[in-house]
Amino acid sequence: MNRLSESLSGCVRTLENLHLRHDADVGVMLVQVDQMARINNSAGTAAGDAVLDEIGRRLESFATDEFGQGSCVDRIDGPRFLIVPAVPLSLGALRAQERALHVALAEPMVGDPKGRLAIRIAAALIVRDEPVVEQLRTASDQLARPASARDGAMVMAALSRGEVVIHYQPQYDVATGAMNGVEALLRWQHPELGLLGAGPLVTAARAARLERELTEHAHRVALAEIAAWPEALANIRVSLNITAADLGDPEFAERFAGMARQANVDPARLTLELTEQAMLSDPASAAEQLAQIRAFGCAIAIDDFGTGYSSLSLLARLPIDYLKIDSGFTRTIDDSDRDRIVVRAIVDLARALGLLVVAEGIEKPQQLERLKELGVATWQGFLKSGPVPGDELPALLAA
Repeated sequence: MNRLSESLSGCVRTLENLHLRHDADVGVMLVQVDQMARINNSAGTAAGDAVLDEIGRRLESFATDEFGQGSCVDRIDGPRFLIVPAVPLSLGALRAQERALHVALAEPMVGDPKGRLAIRIAAALIVRDEPVVEQLRTASDQLARPASARDGAMVMAALSRGEVVIHYQPQYDVATGAMNGVEALLRWQHPELGLLGAGPLVTAARAARLERELTEHAHRVALAEIAAWPEALANIRVSLNITAADLGDPEFAERFAGMARQANVDPARLTLELTEQAMLSDPASAAEQLAQIRAFGCAIAIDDFGTGYSSLSLLARLPIDYLKIDSGFTRTIDDSDRDRIVVRAIVDLARALGLLVVAEGIEKPQQLERLKELGVATWQGFLKSGPVPGDELPALLAA
């Protein structure tokens, strides 16, 4: 057996038995998990493995419920899975189940707190009298290739139909417990699947090279909502995410400033967040764009700090106001001496550079106590609130 056939030994046998017993072609489903590199880099490979294990369990439960006992689920290579129903089904019957499978995998998972995990699903027909393993390899390779035209159509349809919505995760002052800001997070209000995380749209936009269009649309939606917020939220700072594609656009800063002016939102209320990877993809362009954004009056934050290259020279040169400690460190800060040392080092570095520190992914009171001890200024996490629609923020502020 070759490597693929060894990893799929159970499903290969199931397929061959179905061919023999029913003398029929057999439909299968393939599932690919995108953005696993982000989770592995930010939270560690153990967290990434936990996500894949949880997906495997959900797939097994789904296959048994929808296709009956005897259905087979195997992991192919990396983040890809194969489902073989217990009975031969047509491609049409399997495609009708794709929506239900998306729903089964849409709930947030440990290791992916921001809901950015993207799932790609495809149905394939494994025909009789041709090598099963070769057909599975071809189907798997096709799933791995981004379908740019299809992805682009999906993104544009979501934008044109107003399906991109913004939820806001509150941020709190560590010392006082008061809400002092929110992070604006993209969500997809799917017409059939309901509210989904950003992952499917972001992945499709990247494949179709529509990242800038998606970011701009999300910013317009958020700015319009911020402008309409009640007076009680007037002092709440709002963080908006930007990407490497945005920083690579020489007109981004000017265009964003124009959108904020048109929405009549004070730039002093806004923080633009970017990851270390985005900052490092084109340092010269990033420096120019960030300088313009700072000149306009917005603050700058580095998100997921400590998970990329952590270039200290760039931190010293670029106009940055906040460092956000990745949840991979804060999740184990109460148990891991190493992670406490890393967090303390980040806090000390930030102080030396005149920066504030925001910790994300706080879920337990013990984690918050550790942050107080280490001198972190601000935090966000499910300990108090996950991302919520903007109209729920006044009640959270009052509480």
